[in-house]
Amino acid sequence: MIKGLYEAHLPVSNLANSIEFYKKLELELAYQTDTLAFFWIEKGHSWLGLWETDKVDTPYHPSLRHSILR
Repeated sequence: MIKGLYEAHLPVSNLANSIEFYKKLELELAYQTDTLAFFWIEKGHSWLGLWETDKVDTPYHPSLRHSILR
């Protein structure tokens, strides 16, 4: 039985713009480097990872986009 989302990872072409977008959705920034950022979806339980890359148009591959359910 799926009880929720543990984590999701998404490639983005512009990390700064993506960070601003998710901040406007009132997600809390948990961690950031030059090329990645993590936001809490539910603090301490689930998060969203954003990875700046030039591979955003690459067809689906689990190393670029994935979700883990709990």
